[in-house]
Amino acid sequence: MRIVICDDEKSICTSLENIINRFMEENKIKCETDILFSGEELGRYMKENEDIDVLFLDIQLPDRSGVEIGAAIREKLENEKIMIIYISSHTQYALSLFRNRPFDFLVKPVRETEIRQVLERVLKVMGRQNDSFSYQNEKITYRIPYKNILYFRSEGRKIIIVTVSGIKSFYGKLNLIAKQVPENVFLRIHKSYLINFDFVAEYAYEEIKMVNGEHLTVSKVNRVEVRRKILSRRREADND
Repeated sequence: MRIVICDDEKSICTSLENIINRFMEENKIKCETDILFSGEELGRYMKENEDIDVLFLDIQLPDRSGVEIGAAIREKLENEKIMIIYISSHTQYALSLFRNRPFDFLVKPVRETEIRQVLERVLKVMGRQNDSFSYQNEKITYRIPYKNILYFRSEGRKIIIVTVSGIKSFYGKLNLIAKQVPENVFLRIHKSYLINFDFVAEYAYEEIKMVNGEHLTVSKVNRVEVRRKILSRRREADND
C-alpha cells in the first residue's frame, strides 16, 4: 500500500506518518508513506508514481488549493482509485469538496483515534477490492473478479483482459497491473503477458498453454523464475 501526505505543516506530516506507520505495523501491512509539502511537489510525484492508494491532502497549501488538486485528480487524470482524505482547520470547505468524491474529511487538530478509524475503513474497502480487478474506460469504472481473468496482454498503450466470458480492454501499463494484482494469483511470464495460475492447462519451459487453448510465450529472462513459481505452485497444490 502506498500512502501520501501532502501538507505544508511539517509537524502535522510527521505526526500523521507516525500514526500511520504504527497502525500498519500493528496490522502487519506493508506500507510506503511519503511526505510532500506543496501542490507542485505532489504534481511531480504523481507523474512518477501512479500507484497511490491513499492521499491525505491539506486544503490550504501555499501554492495551490487542495480543492483544485482533487478536481484535477478526478477530472483531468480521471483517477477514481485514489482515496482522498482531506484535512483542514476549517469546516466550511466540506460542501465544495463533494464533487471531488473524497473518502473522508478530517478537521485539524486531528486526533489519533480519528486517523485510526479512517485507516480501518480504508482497509475494509481495499479488502473488498482485493478479490477483483478494477479499471476505467471512458470515465466508467469496471470491476472483474480475479477468478474470471485468464490473463492480461499488453498491446502498446492498450491492455487486453482475456476473461472466461470474453475480452475487455482499456489504456494502461502492465507493470502497474503486475504490482496491483495478488502475486499468489498472477504470474508475469513475458513483458506482454500476465497470467492467472488457475487457468494454466500445460506448462513447458518456453511456453504455457492456457485452458482456452492459447499458447503464450515465456520470455528468456522470465523462464527460470516462471519455472520456479510453477513448480512451487504445483507442490502447494499436491500438499493440499
